[in-house]
Amino acid sequence: MYPKQVRRLSIDSFISVTYEFKAGENKNRIDYFYAEGNLSYNTAMYEKLKKAIDDKTASVPIKGYHLYSIYVYKQTDVINKQYKGGKEGLDGHNADLLAYVRYSGGKPDIFYITENGNVIYDMLSGKEENFEFDQ
Repeated sequence: MYPKQVRRLSIDSFISVTYEFKAGENKNRIDYFYAEGNLSYNTAMYEKLKKAIDDKTASVPIKGYHLYSIYVYKQTDVINKQYKGGKEGLDGHNADLLAYVRYSGGKPDIFYITENGNVIYDMLSGKEENFEFDQ
């Protein structure tokens, strides 16, 4: 019998990939992260991912933004600690997106788990989904 393999998931921030902007009088922010480790597509791992996102954004003054969005990508040869492409460099990497979270008025209103560019689970409703993620 082989020992169980431990699945580690940690989220690291990209270097300098936070984007703040105004839309009218509203202040908005987008943070981009990547996850190291393996993501199993099951609700237990979704909860681990949610906790990692919550831990990573705990110091962000979310209520200070009209909209605050978080994109979490899986680590790849392009998306990793050495990434320096900015937000524009992530165009075309929807297949590498693991999660998209959006807060509106300080409260989460979207939390999607994605696989290969498709939303497969809605963390807020706790329901499986099946539609293409559109940024």
